[in-house]
Amino acid sequence: MHRIPTGEILWSLSRYTRDTNLWDHVCEQCKQNTPIFEYEQHQMQERLHFGYLCEQCAQVQLAKWLQAVSDSNNTPTITPTNFDVATVIHETKNDGETLILTRWSAEQRRRRLQGQ
Repeated sequence: MHRIPTGEILWSLSRYTRDTNLWDHVCEQCKQNTPIFEYEQHQMQERLHFGYLCEQCAQVQLAKWLQAVSDSNNTPTITPTNFDVATVIHETKNDGETLILTRWSAEQRRRRLQGQ
């Protein structure tokens, strides 16, 4: 049985599923591609940073977090993964961080992206 993490969300990436099109936005990091992820980062003093990222920049953001928490001597190079939602939660109980990756099934993705 898996334990549900509790604590404060540090950042999250989620595939954009609202009815509006993001054609008029550009990826916040590379400034070149149409974004497909919403990005949320909670900083100290309760500030919230919100933006949009393309697939490649979202992968880079996830890899940066994984690289930051891993021991670079023992961890192989991080390869991109297919995900729809990634959330990092700071758990105050054990003063640690938990990464939750969610992958939707093909049918779930189709329905969510169509807005049903």
